[in-house]
Amino acid sequence: MTAYERLQDEQWPTGTFGDAQPAPEPEPPPPRQIEPWTPREQAQHLADLLEGIDGWHYQEPDPEAPGLHLVTDHERHSA
Repeated sequence: MTAYERLQDEQWPTGTFGDAQPAPEPEPPPPRQIEPWTPREQAQHLADLLEGIDGWHYQEPDPEAPGLHLVTDHERHSA
């Protein structure tokens, strides 16, 4: 009997040869330890954020092209 015939003779072909077992479930990662920022870290983060967005202002979007966008001082004054 050929391998193909043996496969066809199985009631439910499983495709697992040699009694292969499914891989075990991986262990979940450990929970993340999130520590709150100190007031000094919060102040530094805010200062970095404000420095990064300096010179940008919100402008109402055109009703024909909805969406939010930021413009620089130069773009705002030339419009």
